[in-house]
Amino acid sequence: MQKKKLINALLYAVERGGRIGRTKLLKFIFFVDLIYYNQRGATLCGTTYIRMPKGPAEAAAFQLTFEPSAYLDVKAPTAKAYPGRRTSGSRSRGRSYESYTYYPRVQADLSLFTPYERVLLWTVLQWMKLKSADHISDITHQFRLWKEFSDGEEIPLERFRLNSSELAYLERCGLHADGFERTFCTGILPLSTEVCDALHPLKAERIAAIEEVLNSFIATYPLPALEIFYDAYLAWDDAYRSTLHHNPSHATALATEGCDALCFVSHVVAMHMIPAVYREEQLQEFCDAAERRFNTERDAIIRDKSPSLPPDTDAEVSSLVDMAMRISRDLACGESPAGRR
Repeated sequence: MQKKKLINALLYAVERGGRIGRTKLLKFIFFVDLIYYNQRGATLCGTTYIRMPKGPAEAAAFQLTFEPSAYLDVKAPTAKAYPGRRTSGSRSRGRSYESYTYYPRVQADLSLFTPYERVLLWTVLQWMKLKSADHISDITHQFRLWKEFSDGEEIPLERFRLNSSELAYLERCGLHADGFERTFCTGILPLSTEVCDALHPLKAERIAAIEEVLNSFIATYPLPALEIFYDAYLAWDDAYRSTLHHNPSHATALATEGCDALCFVSHVVAMHMIPAVYREEQLQEFCDAAERRFNTERDAIIRDKSPSLPPDTDAEVSSLVDMAMRISRDLACGESPAGRR
């Protein structure tokens, strides 16, 4: 799936990026993955990054942009060299790599991408359009993941985790990778994998510990900035607490769905995409639909009480567990700043 997303992300950029050159194509994939990794703890498109003179390059993308394939028609550079930047005390450096031209042989399949992933692709491509390839490369040179390696060396994906100053620098450059959604996703996704892999049913003390994490998220939820999504978020919270008690096997899928919805709304708000790109009514419709979906999933989880409760429990205990879950969530809401439900 990741290779398919890489190919279709390249096709998307070629279709919508005008006469986009090779450097920009490679940096498009890099910045999409850089932002996605810092919000979700994994890359969206690439798997192997190499340190190159013009910045990090994804290995498969490097090959796909070098020669024709079933997806892209690649016109190789001519012998003519285009003038490069002139640096102090040196001659202008000739370069021909920007004369690569690309034509899609198939149409990009955007159905492979979630709403958040599609809006991320759009944002990075728009951000790049008015910038030169050299300027974009210079931005990549400010990150430790480029500075601390030599040309040709593989960059471990864990080095994509930016520190606070690098996140602030990226924000100043016009891209967003930090916020509540980053805190939430990097916390809940690995926790959910652990929950799914654990023996079921979960022990009461383990559930209580996870609910403390959920309570901390509610306490730090950024109202009024993301108030439009708050009801949907609380619906997700209800569904997630239900899966902890009734069927933890749903935890990973539910966490992934919640992260994508939150990241989509957060990205639209943080990048000031209303009303230029989205109308507020459209965003509200998205949030309302997410709230209904999470409520439906909560109800389905409660109906499908698998695995079953231990032999020494009964319906009364189950009812008390559900009550405890609601009390925990309500207390967290009550302790949050004024204006929250």
